[in-house]
Amino acid sequence: MSDVRRTDPVVKQLETTERAVRFSLLYRGHRFELKPGTLVIGRGTGCQLVLDDALVSRKHAELEVTESTAVLVDLGSVNGVFVNGLRVSGRRPLIDGDKLVIGQQEMTIFAAVNPSLLPESPTARLSADTLVGLESPLIQAAKPAADESEATHQGDALSLLGGVVDKVLALGRGDEAERIIGPYLRNYLATAQKASSASPEAAEKAVGYAVKLAAATRKGEWIDYAFALYTVCRRPLPGPVVDQLYTVLRQVSGLNINLLRGYVAVLRSVSARLGPNERFLAQRIEGLERLASA
Repeated sequence: MSDVRRTDPVVKQLETTERAVRFSLLYRGHRFELKPGTLVIGRGTGCQLVLDDALVSRKHAELEVTESTAVLVDLGSVNGVFVNGLRVSGRRPLIDGDKLVIGQQEMTIFAAVNPSLLPESPTARLSADTLVGLESPLIQAAKPAADESEATHQGDALSLLGGVVDKVLALGRGDEAERIIGPYLRNYLATAQKASSASPEAAEKAVGYAVKLAAATRKGEWIDYAFALYTVCRRPLPGPVVDQLYTVLRQVSGLNINLLRGYVAVLRSVSARLGPNERFLAQRIEGLERLASA
């Protein structure tokens, strides 16, 4: 008989009930230890974790932390709280690795049964001290996560927010969709440029949403985003994105033609290593340059 282990939150909570558990919260590349108590999260100045985010309610949610459990509670927020892409209704026990999205902010919960299992990098304690954005000395003292880890978190955030953004776009609310996912896209690009690389899957997802935003907002910035990200990737944009660009390019304003020309130059420099399909896409992207210059 095989040993099948269930991984639902209730079972994991029971497995750790009799042992001390140290919980920590990863937020914007900084990890904080969560001490036992109640941590209120929201826009209001009376919250322990203050998020300067228009999509966050004054008192949005709270974390109830004990010696062995951590429970997330939605305090009746307008835009909800999401754990691993699913909206929370009422109370939700949290387990190691759970990803939270509150407004436009993504956080990750970590749980270690033995404190020695936590990474050696310094952590800050997050409890009754009020934190506003990332300006608190408490937060500045924490050690940022590695670039690769940050890129992973940004890619995960795109996956978590994708369904929400698609629904908002379907309602014709381009500006709202931009507020929700725009910061993640910009952060992802900055991380990719710093590392001079990007994961193909995450880059394709990011550029897909960038072009959707361009179509919804008519802003050339998001077309520029596509060229900038794939300049880092040093390969042609995905075929469906190129197809969309032939339509969207005519609709946007403020396009940076020099960025497109630079991207085309990069594609020419790597053309020898491209396969037949990629060379065809590169030719179509050169056609975009001619279209934008017309």
